[in-house]
Amino acid sequence: MKPSEIKSLISEIQDASQLLRNGRRGEALLVYHDVKTRTGRSPAVEIELGHLCEEFGDVDEAISHYEIAVEEAPDDGAFQATLGVAYLNAGEFEKARATLERALELSPDIQDIQHGLGIYYMRISDYEKGIEFLQRACEMRPRDVNALIHLSSALVYLNRHEESLKHIRRAVELDKSNALAQLTYSDILAQVGDMDAAVKQVEHVVAKFPFYGGAYDHLARLRKFTKDDAPFLKKAEKALEKGMTPKERTNLLFALGKMHDDCGNFDEAFSFFEKGNLLRKKDFDLGHHRKIGKAYMSAFTRKTVEKYSSYGHESSEPVFVVGMPRSGTTLIERIVASHPDGAGSGELVEIPMIGQKVLPMSDLRKAARLVPAEMTPARSAEYAEQYLDILRQGHDDPKRIVDKMPGNFQALGLIRSLFPNATIIHAVRHPLDTCLSCYFQNFQDVWWANALDVIGQVYSMYRKTMDYWQEILPEGSIVDVHYDRLVEDPEVHARQLIEACGLEWDPAVLEFYRKKGVVRTASIAQTRRKIYKSSRARWKNYAEHIQPLVDATAPYLEEDRELLAEHGIELPTAGFLKRMFG
Repeated sequence: MKPSEIKSLISEIQDASQLLRNGRRGEALLVYHDVKTRTGRSPAVEIELGHLCEEFGDVDEAISHYEIAVEEAPDDGAFQATLGVAYLNAGEFEKARATLERALELSPDIQDIQHGLGIYYMRISDYEKGIEFLQRACEMRPRDVNALIHLSSALVYLNRHEESLKHIRRAVELDKSNALAQLTYSDILAQVGDMDAAVKQVEHVVAKFPFYGGAYDHLARLRKFTKDDAPFLKKAEKALEKGMTPKERTNLLFALGKMHDDCGNFDEAFSFFEKGNLLRKKDFDLGHHRKIGKAYMSAFTRKTVEKYSSYGHESSEPVFVVGMPRSGTTLIERIVASHPDGAGSGELVEIPMIGQKVLPMSDLRKAARLVPAEMTPARSAEYAEQYLDILRQGHDDPKRIVDKMPGNFQALGLIRSLFPNATIIHAVRHPLDTCLSCYFQNFQDVWWANALDVIGQVYSMYRKTMDYWQEILPEGSIVDVHYDRLVEDPEVHARQLIEACGLEWDPAVLEFYRKKGVVRTASIAQTRRKIYKSSRARWKNYAEHIQPLVDATAPYLEEDRELLAEHGIELPTAGFLKRMFG
């Protein structure tokens, strides 16, 4: 294509981007599809089309354009960097690493590559290495607000609070119109425990950027709303009538759902949550995830776990808290982390990443035969040390460190093999409360939580997986901690939890909300409050909306049959359940 044609197409794409920001999504899509037919595989045009797709919220389509650009210009480091970051946003970590490292080889002086690698290492929880790249990116371009945002976020993960606040304040000063910088400032204030300042900051963002849905979402998670906030809720609902990107609209819908739930407006709340989930919904391959679970179970049997554990790492530092999301994992982490000899590291992705190396994801059917080649004494030691390096970041030699990645329930055989002396805590909560809370949560990267029936199927898969590990792992390897019992009688069950972790009792654990330090969770506001009981039996408020969820989790609700009937919910008969679930 001629340079003038390329320039013209890029101008059209930029016009489409402006249409999208003005709420004219349909017109922007028409421009996109028109330009797409005329690109001639021009790398520069493909890159711009990819940027536009990301604004539409379609990362997969953006990647397809970036991949074309890289195919046409394989030696362009900047294009490689753009593709690498897009892979990160899609959760394709290994592709991201390989692409960004290739970009670094081609163009080590391009700041975007340093920035991209910094983000990559943050995403895999290697904050120390991530900070090295992000500091380099900030040195190369000192006024890069996005790099400062990421650097400040990485620093706070290592409890380097003052440095983090210094960088995020500079980002805000450099670009006072940057809503993300201001919102990140609020988020960091909340993480370090200054909740009043965090709320005040995010309220400022809402006032200044009334159509930025992410600000409402943050505010909803930081404080409790009451009937007195009705005028604010009406104002927020009015914002939905204005133009905003699908992502910001989704954020606002989830925020309104939470606000109405706080106020006891349950039908309105469910309506907003339902709309938010419909807007976010993507195809989810449950069958593939079942295959992964079966691969873990076929590879890690009672016999093989016993064998692998014989050369596992002797460390008793790790405390793995597993279960479903929204099952009380954060409360458990905060209790253990508030012990003088305890600490918390949030949800680390290291075990899933090790699992991807151990299990042949390209052919899960061969897992049982191929895993032994990876679980040698030497490789096991390498994986264990690799995990401990990540786990220990930002901590001053505590005896126990919590990793509360809920999805690690699939990999308990691997965990037991690598760390036979580790503590495994299973967070247990009522099925309906767990699943409904997942539906109400504005997850950024959990694609099964947007439909009640699918959530129920995932829950059933999780329960069957836990039954398997309970059966084949040595007795006492897994300690169940029931959320409802914990909040009903905190001291009794906190004592049992602390004892299970091999620590002496300390009453400080019951005042976890007073402990300073970073909290990395969607439940951040709750961790700054005393234990409360309002989330128990929450499903009763939404009884008329949850029949699909009840049908999907029916085998685990038999004890609640009469209670469900009192709330107008029909539980399938035992005969029906046997035919459905075997």
